[in-house]
Amino acid sequence: MRNHSSKTAARVCLLLGTASLFFGAALSRAEPVSHQESWGLGLMLGSPLGINAKHWLGGANAFDLAAGGGPWLRFHGDNEWGIGQVLRNKSDLTLDLYLGVGGVVGFGSGLCGYYPDRFCSSNVYGGARVPFGLDFQLARAPVNFGLELAPGILFGNDGVGALFDVFLFVRYLF
Repeated sequence: MRNHSSKTAARVCLLLGTASLFFGAALSRAEPVSHQESWGLGLMLGSPLGINAKHWLGGANAFDLAAGGGPWLRFHGDNEWGIGQVLRNKSDLTLDLYLGVGGVVGFGSGLCGYYPDRFCSSNVYGGARVPFGLDFQLARAPVNFGLELAPGILFGNDGVGALFDVFLFVRYLF
């Protein structure tokens, strides 16, 4: 079991390191993130699979809430900070990079997804996550979409385990 956890941790570190190098050059030329206060509601496709609501607080900050499966029923909430706007085409779209911190709470004893050795028999589990993502916004349509990677840690009756969320999202803006 330790070997599985260390391999997962190594993969997470490799993926985050590669993403940091890839986006480091883009961030050197990035503009500050600036959004008007608004809401978005939509779907998360991946792990977890569920619904998502995001509230841009104006400027670079946002709050994100989600409910979905993985393992079984789970909720997370994140406070996110815009790192930089790496693409800004005023007539078409913007691309923002963000980083955040948040918590996760779930109820196990059901579908365990890709957590076969952890949290299947726990009644309740909780933990923390650190989301890093790309946020595309279309200027001519009320649509927002992107990708989020969120490593984290979970605590439950069965012990401590690693968390790694990866999902695509699409939201309707209002």
